Formats: sequence, C-alpha cells, structure tokens
Amino acid sequence: MKQLRYFLLAAMSIWLSRNTSAQQFPMTDHYLVNPYSLTPATAGGTDKGALFFNYRKDWLDFGKFSPETMRFNTHFHIGANLFLGAEAFMDKVDILERFKGLVSLTYRLEMTENQFLHFGIWGSGYQNTVRVDNINGNIYDPLFRNLDQLNGTTYNGGFGLVYYHNLFETGLGMPTLFRTKDAYYNQSQGRFAFEQEFLFHIANRFIIGTDWSLKPMLVARRTTNTPTIVDLSAQLSYADKFWISALYRNSQVVALGVGGELFNSMNFHYSYELGIGGIHHYGGGSHEITIGFRFGQYQQAEATPRQPKPGKHKNKRYMLHEYQQMYEQKYRRN
Repeated sequence: MKQLRYFLLAAMSIWLSRNTSAQQFPMTDHYLVNPYSLTPATAGGTDKGALFFNYRKDWLDFGKFSPETMRFNTHFHIGANLFLGAEAFMDKVDILERFKGLVSLTYRLEMTENQFLHFGIWGSGYQNTVRVDNINGNIYDPLFRNLDQLNGTTYNGGFGLVYYHNLFETGLGMPTLFRTKDAYYNQSQGRFAFEQEFLFHIANRFIIGTDWSLKPMLVARRTTNTPTIVDLSAQLSYADKFWISALYRNSQVVALGVGGELFNSMNFHYSYELGIGGIHHYGGGSHEITIGFRFGQYQQAEATPRQPKPGKHKNKRYMLHEYQQMYEQKYRRN
C-alpha cells in the first residue's frame, strides 16, 4: 500500500508542479497560428471565423505520467462587428483530469481607418476529476475515500483588450479575473483554486520581401504569487502559405515549429519544445500539433474603400474637368 501512496503522490506532484510553472493552466506554443488560444479578445482580428484543434504531449521522459492536453476552440461572426467564441480543453496526468469550458463575446470597434479595438469578455467553468476506477488497490482503503475531495466544479471569468493598426497589435487583459478566497487551503482540499492572472502581448508583422514576412512577438503572463512568464517568439512566413517559428520562454524552454496551409482554408502546425534548464530539463521534450480552418479572412494593411456620397467631396478642379468632358461630347454630336 505504501507503493500505491507514493504512486498517487508522484502523479499529483507532477500535475500540480506543471500547472504551477505554467501559470495555473496548460500553456500552448501555437498562439502565433491560433491567436484565440492566447486570448479570446483576438476573435475577428485577422479572420471572421476559425476552428482549431490542438493536441499537446508534455515531458515524454515521464512515461505514463506524461501530461496530455487536448484543446478545441472556435469563433465566428454573429452580427455587425460582433463575434461569439468557445473553447474546451481536457488536461490529463494519469488518473488526474481537468476540464475547462469557455464562452466569449468580442466586439470589434473601428476607431479610424485601419485601426481597430477589440473588447472581449468571457465566462468559464472548470471540473477536477480523479479516476478512482483506474487505480489498482483496495477500494475500501481510507486513501481512496479521501480522493472524493478532488472532485469539484467551479467558475471564473475574464476580459481582454486588443488594439490593431495595420500589421501591428498589442493587448492586455485578465484571463482569470477572480481570486479564490483561501486559495492555498482550498487547493490542499483538492478543489479548484484560482489566483488572478494578467496577460500582455505585443507583436508586429514586417514585410521583408515580395513574398516574405517576419512577425516577432512578446507575451508576458503574471499570476499572483508566482514568477512572471515571458515568451519571445518569431514567425517567418513565405507567401502567407508556409512558415517556421521559434520561441524562447524564460522558464528555460525553447521551441521550434513548422507549418503551412494544406488546402484553401486548412492550416497545420507542429512544434517541438525542449527544456534547457530547471525541471523542464529532466522532463524530456514536448510535442504539439494544431489543425485549423479559417474562413472569411480580412486583408491586412488594406482598408475598405469609402465611397463618397453623391454630390459631395467634389472640388472645383474636378467639377471643371467634368464640365469640360460634357462640353466636348456635345460639340462632337453637333
């Protein structure tokens, strides 16, 4: 029975330490191709609708303890400058599972030509589960009865702002808005505990040739009572069809990715993440795959032409030129 207790403690410590280093929830390296996974306030930023599926396998050297995360998200246009979005993910470490469901609403405000401000709000629900049926042991042992305390459901919310100007963007927000009272005590009881989380990002896409572009990006995450996590990344694209990416995270992680547009609207991206220090160095690499579909894309750095109203915005030179054409046509007919 002591071995069983050590087994459970090991699984729980991996689960909790992973989420501690990842700012409460599993992280993704794929927000360059799936911005909604960074913040739902990006809905409608570069496309009117999108659907993405993501799978991540962490810390391969831990064998059956290796965490797995499956994520699905989508957003689509539901009215004038209004976007509805949703996300669901399942995070699993052996017998421990965590589920999250999220629904968001984003408003796209056109400030001036080629400048937009996105307001996003969302609500989320969470559930912890311990798969007691997958444990080999005496089901009457008091240890198993105490595991019921790990089952729990709770809710939270968040908001975000994102500003777009041509190929530049920046945003800030609070993905986790409400802090759980007595968070550490509740965590020890196996329930969900939240700390407030702050998110900031800034990026710009540079055109460096006829078909080439480079998009560097900085993302900073700050959760109360934990160190700030900073990502520095860059994506090099060719003809907006194929790309490679690189990322460095100050928790001593690097990642390399490659992807492209397989069909007219289907995107594929793969990245390999490797720890270069700390606990990540002993966990082995991580794989992440994303498949996405985009529809109704906006043309970046291009504004919708504004048609002048009839009879207005005509200067004297234009009116004289128009009168001269009418006179010449009348002269030819005569």
